[in-house]
Amino acid sequence: MRIACLGGGPAGLYFAISMKLHDPAHEIVVLERNRPDDTFGWGVVLSDETLDNLAANDAVSAARIREHFAYWDDIAVVHDGVRTVSTGHGFCGIGRHRLLLLLQERARELGIELRFESDIPDTAIDELRREFDLVLAADGLNSRTRQRYAEHFQPDIDVRACKFVWLGTHQTFDDAFTFIFEKTEYGWVWAHAYQFDADTATFIVECSEATWQAFGFGEMSQQESIAVCERIFARHLGGHALMTNANHIRGSAWINFPRVLCARWSHDNVVLMGDAAATAHFSIGSGTKLALESAIALAEYLHREPDMASAFARYEEERRTEVLRLQSAARNSTEWFEQVERYLDLDPVQFNYSLLTRSQRISHENLRLRDPEWLGSA
Repeated sequence: MRIACLGGGPAGLYFAISMKLHDPAHEIVVLERNRPDDTFGWGVVLSDETLDNLAANDAVSAARIREHFAYWDDIAVVHDGVRTVSTGHGFCGIGRHRLLLLLQERARELGIELRFESDIPDTAIDELRREFDLVLAADGLNSRTRQRYAEHFQPDIDVRACKFVWLGTHQTFDDAFTFIFEKTEYGWVWAHAYQFDADTATFIVECSEATWQAFGFGEMSQQESIAVCERIFARHLGGHALMTNANHIRGSAWINFPRVLCARWSHDNVVLMGDAAATAHFSIGSGTKLALESAIALAEYLHREPDMASAFARYEEERRTEVLRLQSAARNSTEWFEQVERYLDLDPVQFNYSLLTRSQRISHENLRLRDPEWLGSA
């Protein structure tokens, strides 16, 4: 089978790897608009369960990825000057840049052709459909493929209320996934921070639209915006700077999160994957998990089902269930943060409990199993 993967992110690369592992005779090319060492995120979060799935699918790349993981078991919530810690959560992080380099290396070993700086206009996608047996559209949040065949995929894009900016720092948060809430002169601003290598942590800053407008972030340059964020979170940064790797973006780089849902994920020999098909809010950290596990599933179905149409149907049926489950949790989490000012007057223990159970994936009984000591003290 001749396969073109549009997008060299985790979804596109890992699907190509998975297909080659099933059948080395496949001819696969990955087309990526950016350079090999470009990346515009910081760290990604995976669960222990996802690591096990990667190891079962490809032990070689899984072992290399595991070598670079930062692990943490705790969640820390800093609110009203009090730091509350609960344990038993079991997550790990890796730099997105490091993850892509490892997957690129594995793809080359398997004979997959990687073409970088290959910007495919939407008008060229029709030609690719004729040239290749299968076109995987893993071309991201603003998928040109999804837009090209919108009448078939029927995307539903819900732009959420809060503003956020994705930053990094050399301040360490290696003991816990940390949520920090700071009250400012213009309203509450909060951060989601987690370590992803020995020297660097992701630091996502978020606030309401009203607070964002009051600060004037929309009129600032990226460096001006970062300076304000450094002031807000100065006592948590230990003198370290905040950093951006989105210098290609004009303006302050703040955005609203778009929830993407498509009625269909396939059209003839084209199939969507990753953020092109569905997104999950960063506050539950499942976007890369969905992409990697979808890549494993589709590769398996293409070699198990009698034809491509049946494989696509199975892929949509099976993976949509998981995606909708995570999107439901993500919606609950998103709405909690959008309405966070309702909870900020709670005492620190009650606030922490509310945050931990916000997605409804973690119940009272789950907390009892994860950290009975903390729950007992609460």
